[in-house]
Amino acid sequence: MRTLELTGVSIDGVCAALPQASEDNLARCTELYADAAKAASVVKATGILRRRIAAAGTTSLDLCVAAAEVLMKEAAVSAADVGGVVFVTFTPADAMPCNACQAQARLGLGNDIVAFDVGLACSGYAYGLYLAGSLARATGRKILLLDGDAQTAHVKKDDGATVPVLADAGTATIVSPSGVDTWEFAFLSKGEDGAALRLPVGGTISMDGFAVYRFVAMDVQTFIKGFLAETGRAADSFDAFVPHQANVFMIRQLAKSLGFAADKLLVSADEVGNSASATVPVTIARCAKGGQRLLVSGFGGGLSASVASITLSKTAVLKTLNV
Repeated sequence: MRTLELTGVSIDGVCAALPQASEDNLARCTELYADAAKAASVVKATGILRRRIAAAGTTSLDLCVAAAEVLMKEAAVSAADVGGVVFVTFTPADAMPCNACQAQARLGLGNDIVAFDVGLACSGYAYGLYLAGSLARATGRKILLLDGDAQTAHVKKDDGATVPVLADAGTATIVSPSGVDTWEFAFLSKGEDGAALRLPVGGTISMDGFAVYRFVAMDVQTFIKGFLAETGRAADSFDAFVPHQANVFMIRQLAKSLGFAADKLLVSADEVGNSASATVPVTIARCAKGGQRLLVSGFGGGLSASVASITLSKTAVLKTLNV
């Protein structure tokens, strides 16, 4: 396994923007399956009670800009402080211009900054952190990491595999070129199995739930265990584990297999659903605390996975808003 390190960076804050509309998953699944017993079993199996659904026409750009505006104000970060925008999304507002360039304009950031999109799904947050941290070190300025998707607009309304789990959210994270802690990262790609979770151009999201579950239970579990062994870290050396919120059952099984105590697993999917890679920063914003050492991991579409050992600054702004 190849691990990568970043030293001298920190997270000043994480803000999650969640759509106002919250859909009751049992009611929606009862409508979907026309079978109350089956609906109840699906909700129990996923552990997802409610899902946040963006209003028609709301984009990933809208959600992330809303989060960034609040976070920059709360963290007292000015436009002049920002040296770049990294935007992680697989549902951009437009094919061109990219979300990052549009965010630069909407937030009034400088014309001299780095701005680009990363087209990843579930694994994207740790990728974004690595890129943002590297840019922060290179530029000596704060980097705005935006991560979000409005994916329910790309779901077939009668699809029993995706409707009960997928949701929408936008997030903003400020990464600064300061700090003394070392962050560690590792990445995994299995593109040969990518058809298991796919969004074709102009189409809708399709998911082979069993194939994705097998990927997490076998490849991802082995991958994270290898990372912990390679970095010499045990589960009890972290304050919390923040995995992609694929579904509550899946991540509880994963946390247990990695040796994490139940109270160290941070969970948000039960109340907001699975918003792709944004689930990790959403969970940090809702559940984490400043100063914590976190193990974060994303896994799914690609098929792709990521893992990182990071630290929140003690004064990190952690905020959730409804938009």
